Amino acid sequence: MSLIDFPSVHQLAQRYPREPGRLRHHLAAEPLLGYAALAEAARALPRQQVERRVHDAADAAAFRIIENDAHPADAIAAGGAASAWVMLRYIEQLPEYRALLERLLAELAPMIGPATGPALDIKGFAFISAPGTRTPFHFDAEYNILFQIAGDKVFAAYPSAPPFLDLAQREAYHRAGENMLEWRAEYAAAGNKHLLAPGDALFVPHAAPHWVRAGDAPSISLSVTWQSRKSRAVADALSLNQLLRRIGLPAYDPSASSGAPWLRAAASRAGQRIGLV
Repeated sequence: MSLIDFPSVHQLAQRYPREPGRLRHHLAAEPLLGYAALAEAARALPRQQVERRVHDAADAAAFRIIENDAHPADAIAAGGAASAWVMLRYIEQLPEYRALLERLLAELAPMIGPATGPALDIKGFAFISAPGTRTPFHFDAEYNILFQIAGDKVFAAYPSAPPFLDLAQREAYHRAGENMLEWRAEYAAAGNKHLLAPGDALFVPHAAPHWVRAGDAPSISLSVTWQSRKSRAVADALSLNQLLRRIGLPAYDPSASSGAPWLRAAASRAGQRIGLV
């Protein structure tokens, strides 16, 4: 049996990779994505890759990690934490989850390959969210599909361009991993909002800012992310900007150029090898 509804892949191909787009899937009954299996996965992963955060944070500053002695796996096994957001990071380290991600991407390959080439650097994240969980405004420098497994969520996506995302914020991500963004009240009406129920999935373009809000029931979501040759080149080119400014040359801005910065990326990699970048 396929994991993804084929007609919805064809429909998403009309939007990929530049616009958010929906899919339908058949993962809601997948045993690996139930509470018992996710609790086992949480225990199998390195402890630092199982995060528990404040579930009702109003902004990035409040979205802090909750530190206590209890392992998040205990709350997951009991049906999810009543008042926390839990993330299992890099579940592709576990062979059974790696196989699941590879099956998903194999079914998506006819859409992904012609537009952006093979999926590279595949990663998986499972989110177990208490009712009402709010994930603050942020961005991820990767292609992403969020599969809703249990409960529902509102997912609001924004263009990866000013005023929502500027060059300084992109550079900060590639320099230090900082991906949280300042929220402004006027953004509320601008987002492309999607209500996701079990069986729904949403493709999120590379570096598209977004916020997420869970509904009134506990939520489980699976996020599958990947890179392309172009997105790798963009990351390398952004890393070169600081050096270019020092020597009086123009910086690279992805929002001002749709082409891949192959030459800048090659110069960046050369600079990294000799310690200039």
